[in-house]
Amino acid sequence: MNHLEQINNILICPACRSGLQVKQHDITCTNCKRVYPIHENIPQFAIYQNDDAALKEVAEISKNNYEQRYEDFEKARNYNLKYDRKPLKRLSTIREYQILQRLLGQQKHCATMLEIPCGGGRISPQLVNATDLLIQADVGLGQILYAMTKEKFKIPQIWMTASAFRIPLQDSSVDAAVCIRLSHHLPTSKQREDLLAELLRVARRYVVMTFFDFHSIKNTLRRLRNSKPKLTMTVSQVASVAAAHGAKIIACPRLSIIGSGHRYALMVKTQSY
Repeated sequence: MNHLEQINNILICPACRSGLQVKQHDITCTNCKRVYPIHENIPQFAIYQNDDAALKEVAEISKNNYEQRYEDFEKARNYNLKYDRKPLKRLSTIREYQILQRLLGQQKHCATMLEIPCGGGRISPQLVNATDLLIQADVGLGQILYAMTKEKFKIPQIWMTASAFRIPLQDSSVDAAVCIRLSHHLPTSKQREDLLAELLRVARRYVVMTFFDFHSIKNTLRRLRNSKPKLTMTVSQVASVAAAHGAKIIACPRLSIIGSGHRYALMVKTQSY
């Protein structure tokens, strides 16, 4: 069951940020009149069929055509099964679970939490004990459909398609936002900073976001070998964006010192202290 009615009061149009009218089969913006369909009880806020500017933005951001690749259920399913079948990915997931448990355990319990992108739900079980309601969003409909086949949690879940750059939620409308393994897919520094800014916009208390560390051993070795550069951020860059939006890095653990360049940044809004 999708519990969309529980967040109707904080939903906004992702295109113009105006209010929305939620109906049985679609959602209409009260200002720009854009209509967002509801498919299999899933609001589709990632659709911009009549918005050329938004289409261009999504195309630039989706360097690897993520939305197209994971619009299909079977493609999304096959992608997620890799994390179950490949030993190194299983070990990486275990480490990510440990980091999330530690970071989330440092914060007070949430009433609402946004996970974007949620993918096929690989990380979602680690968020359940930290919140009373979990909003799971992804730009790929196939990922959402696959996530919905998983075992349901003991708390209400809300699914939707949405771009992490145009989150259909009001400012400071959820307690926390969690964004895992998206930043390092974005081709420009500005996009990586814009992603963090948007997460901090909707989060009232804190944000957890992963990024690929420019100064990591793995990236340093790639640069020394003149290999294709990773799409990275520095800790100071993340801290600067966080500070510009009223937050401070509290913790920034590495997924692995040698084997990975990924870091988990926990950023807490300063008014939360």
